[in-house]
Amino acid sequence: MKMFATATKRLGQASAILLASVLTVPVNAAVISLVGTRSELATIEQGFIAAGDTTTRYGDWSSLSAAQLNDIFMSDIVWEGDIFNGISNDVQSRMTNFVGSNGGLFLTAERPCCETHNAAIQQIGRDLTGDLGLLVGGLGFDVFDHVFSNSPTTILTDPFDIRNQPAQHNGPGRVQPTGGVNSDACFTVSNPGNPVCTAAAWGPDVLVDNMGRLVIYGDINSQPSLVNNFNSEQFLNIRSFLLAGFTGGEDTCDTNPNLPGCPTTDIPVPGTLALMSLGSLLLFWRRRRAA
Repeated sequence: MKMFATATKRLGQASAILLASVLTVPVNAAVISLVGTRSELATIEQGFIAAGDTTTRYGDWSSLSAAQLNDIFMSDIVWEGDIFNGISNDVQSRMTNFVGSNGGLFLTAERPCCETHNAAIQQIGRDLTGDLGLLVGGLGFDVFDHVFSNSPTTILTDPFDIRNQPAQHNGPGRVQPTGGVNSDACFTVSNPGNPVCTAAAWGPDVLVDNMGRLVIYGDINSQPSLVNNFNSEQFLNIRSFLLAGFTGGEDTCDTNPNLPGCPTTDIPVPGTLALMSLGSLLLFWRRRRAA
């Protein structure tokens, strides 16, 4: 009897340790690669770290080895800010394959310095979205009065409803899908007198391969404000979208439940698995005691 009590106590301790270890793992933690030497990326990195993610900073695309590129495109999110340079055909191909493998890609457009970079982003965006009318760059100098659009994309509502907040842009470059500011993908609109889309997002429901997430955001100078203002809500929405976002609104998973990122009732969450394991162990010992 004493041996049974001792064994039961040890089982309870082991089960408690198992349960605690599973439940304390950050379920939403992600692996993030940030590419570029711009100082603004340091603030973005701190935003990911605060969210519990593992981050690695890299230099500009042209400075990276094949091994580093391999590591980058094994991440959950690739966030780039190498605005002054073009993007090689090899890296462009890696980007499209990355999104096609269900990765989240953030590309930075810029004005008016960086049309070589913008042209590469435009091509990547067209390849991934199938939108041959997508325009990136070519906007000229500053435009003002930046607001969020009426797009149904969850980048504006998940996990926070940010539609009533001012958009944090600062002289952004153009990122305009076919359909302009009325496109479902366009989530930031600038220059109300002659409105232009300056940030856009595409989820797996609209990408060519129905996999991955893509955000093209005009201007790197405004990115720190995504983290520093409004309790980081705008940054956290972009992060959430890059991990499991959609363009079609909140009913996307209702009509397309098999899309990547949609929740499933067939797979228990980690906490449920821990409780099931604990229950099974206790049931085993009760049956053994009764025998």
